[in-house]
Amino acid sequence: MNSAQQGFRLTKQFAVISFLSITLSAILIFLFFRYETIQTIESTSRDGNEALTIALEYALNDHFIQFIEQASVEKDQPIKRVPIDPALAKALDKMLFNTNVVRVKIYDRHGRVIFSTKESQIGDTQEDNHGFYTAMQGDPSTILIYRDTFNIFDKATEDDNLVQTYVPIRDTFDSPIVGVFEVYSDINRQIDQSYQLTILVWLIITLVMFALFAFLLLVVKRAENIIRTQNQETSERKKMLEFLSAKMINAQEDEKKRIALELHEDVVQTISGVKMQLERYLLTVDKIGDKTDVDLKQITRDIVPILQEAARRIRLVAMDLRPPSLDDFGLIAAINSLISECDTQSPGLEIHTHFTIEEGDISEEEKSILYRMVKEIVSVVCFQEKILGVLHLFIENEGGQLLLRVVIESEQIKSTARGQLPRVFGAMRERTILSGGDFQVVKYVDQRIEVSAGWLS
Repeated sequence: MNSAQQGFRLTKQFAVISFLSITLSAILIFLFFRYETIQTIESTSRDGNEALTIALEYALNDHFIQFIEQASVEKDQPIKRVPIDPALAKALDKMLFNTNVVRVKIYDRHGRVIFSTKESQIGDTQEDNHGFYTAMQGDPSTILIYRDTFNIFDKATEDDNLVQTYVPIRDTFDSPIVGVFEVYSDINRQIDQSYQLTILVWLIITLVMFALFAFLLLVVKRAENIIRTQNQETSERKKMLEFLSAKMINAQEDEKKRIALELHEDVVQTISGVKMQLERYLLTVDKIGDKTDVDLKQITRDIVPILQEAARRIRLVAMDLRPPSLDDFGLIAAINSLISECDTQSPGLEIHTHFTIEEGDISEEEKSILYRMVKEIVSVVCFQEKILGVLHLFIENEGGQLLLRVVIESEQIKSTARGQLPRVFGAMRERTILSGGDFQVVKYVDQRIEVSAGWLS
């Protein structure tokens, strides 16, 4: 996967994770704000309605007691509909006009409704009502039936968003409780204001979080562009280094080829010519006989083997610099020549070659690189380390990649805890990297090591 695709995947992952995180944060903030708003509304409504009910009961206490005394009957008897005192009726009408108070009730001590601004409720029994029971114990009680604006699953009732406060009615603080006064206050206006405020806060949170998300995305996008530019520069520099390294290797091969040619065609031929002239001179001297000095003849005979050895060594140097078989017969023939030489020097090592690629598909530069690697490996294994075992050489094309795989199976192979490679593969790795290839250790255990060097075709 290239750097552009990696960058795109990174940006996409960051965008998804950031969006989910910011959305979750916005939802949590919204829910917390909404919870606090509801708690504030409930607390304020309870406290306000309770204070109002207590104040009304205190102000109209005499009228309430008088009305209860007139309307009270025994529990098993039906209630009496007693007309309410005009002064009390006037006070209650004022309380209901242009206020959030929607209904008031008066209960006798048996929990029966003896007065209600909603006449249909007169006569209802609320003895088991928790608010009534608490008030009869002497303590005010406030109940809020809050219906969530956002909850579409709750069924609406006539008591939704109403605050109900029950306070005891008695002549003095120490006198017995004769009834209960209840006030219903409507908080729908506060709920609507809270709903509008909640929507506004939600919009603000959404805008802020979206702006934060867009800003973070721009920062990441800019960082991605910088990283992509740096990766591109690094890649270009790497390609340039690989190109220069390949050119340097090719230049070295060309120079070795030129020197080898000059040694073989010029110096060796010259030495051979000198040797032939000396041999001719010796033949002439032998014909002359005793007329030539004996010591001179002996010196001349000693020069010939020296010249022969010099010519042989120069020829070996020339072949080492650039074997003629590589140019004349190809890569496979040159490698087989190396293996034949190794077989004569190290019979305890078996070398198997596996060539699954046509030699015509390998460029001249790649042939030089492969030959140098194989030569260095064979030289170290056969002549320096004298490894006993099996050496496998694979030259193949795998997925459009020229691949050289080397496998050594020998008891002399010992893996190390740090994974340090044997010396035989040091030059191979270095030459692979310099030529722009990829060097890998496929397997490295005791008695077996497998490495590979690959180049894109």
